[in-house]
Amino acid sequence: MKFQNLHTHTTYCDGTLTPEGMIEAALSKGCDSIGFSEHACVPFDIYYSMDAECTQAYIHDVNALKQKYEGVIEVFLGLEQDYYSSELPEGLDYTIGALHYVQNKQTGEFVSVDAGANHQKQMVDECFGGDYYALAEEYFSVFSHIIKKTKADIVGHFDLVAKYNINNYFFDEQHPRYVDAALSCMDEILKDCRLFEVNSGAMFRLGKLEPYPSAFLLKALKERRGEVILSSDSHDAESICYKFDEIQALLKICGFDYIKRLTASGFVDVRL
Repeated sequence: MKFQNLHTHTTYCDGTLTPEGMIEAALSKGCDSIGFSEHACVPFDIYYSMDAECTQAYIHDVNALKQKYEGVIEVFLGLEQDYYSSELPEGLDYTIGALHYVQNKQTGEFVSVDAGANHQKQMVDECFGGDYYALAEEYFSVFSHIIKKTKADIVGHFDLVAKYNINNYFFDEQHPRYVDAALSCMDEILKDCRLFEVNSGAMFRLGKLEPYPSAFLLKALKERRGEVILSSDSHDAESICYKFDEIQALLKICGFDYIKRLTASGFVDVRL
């Protein structure tokens, strides 16, 4: 099977290569299609996301590359739409809905949940009295409305809040408070969108053994008739389609017999 990665970042945001550089890297990995999904504008974090002018330049660049590489590799134009992002531009092929921030209820400040393990611990101490389950409950409570808010096509890195929780270092992901918060969120999202990305980004960058969502959440998603699409959340050449073979094996164990793939005609099923 030739792989496709729709969660791809470039120098327009926090990636290391230009869009064309990522296309060439995808070709070297044997991909026959690639989608770009830069961070849509988040008004309070312009470092992390694109402003309006940058967004238009990004759209123009990717559309030009679509034409340049026609017949060589299929190129899709997307955005990673944060819960707090501003309105979407027109002409996109797809969007990924994601949540990267929680709000400090005391100050009103929006704080990143994935800016580093030490940063997250400090945020939990300051905003949630050191209670990681309170962080998870707040994160999943807001994220449960991601599709209603963004109208995204794909649910992005569902359990991002557990990014640094390698081997349950900070909290127990089987704790009832965490499980209840995650599954309640999943149930609400599934009312509006059934397609979740299975994202290997933290496997590449942090050495995590499981993707987002983790195995127990993937099993729960399958039981709820959710669907999945492979994603590597790539910010560089080396991470494109990282461990997709292993993830496909995991999906089979979790009960999935097909994944989704984006085509010019929309999303289609591809048997595992």
